[in-house]
Amino acid sequence: MKNKSSLWICLLIGIVVVSCDKKPSLQSYYVDKMDDSSFLIVNLPLQLDSLFSDDLSSKEQQALNSIDKLNLLFFRSKKDQEEKYQNELTKISTILSQDKYQPLMDFKSFDKAQGSFLFEGDTDKVEEGIIFLNSAKMGFGVLRIIGSDMDPGVIMSLAKKANPDQMKKQFGSSVGVMDGIFD
Repeated sequence: MKNKSSLWICLLIGIVVVSCDKKPSLQSYYVDKMDDSSFLIVNLPLQLDSLFSDDLSSKEQQALNSIDKLNLLFFRSKKDQEEKYQNELTKISTILSQDKYQPLMDFKSFDKAQGSFLFEGDTDKVEEGIIFLNSAKMGFGVLRIIGSDMDPGVIMSLAKKANPDQMKKQFGSSVGVMDGIFD
């Protein structure tokens, strides 16, 4: 009887320790911010085929088909929310610095913004691509590219073939808050 109760106590302690060690995820961050009016969160329902030119290779078409959905989170920087901006930027940066999010490349848009492209999964079978963009004047945004077995190299080549006019047209006002970063 004593061995059973000791086993249950050890099991309970193990569960508590494991659950306390759980790090916040990008998904939980999105969910936590759903009701926060400082954030714009959009699940982008789009027809990805229309964003690209017709000259996609079969490998690029396969990569395009591996994308299931896109989620955008954006925090617009305002003068009266500078402290909140810094706190939220720290939180999202901490999440994205976890080992499960592997860096693919960093980029900078002149003096206006900087960002990084990260991924979760294996290098040849990415489950989630993440584009993080930060601008002290505009705020920060995170775009989650969710799919299965995505090839990051092919996804990057697709990005070069995207038609910016079609993107603006399809995204419409959803991404209008980020207008001006790349001008």
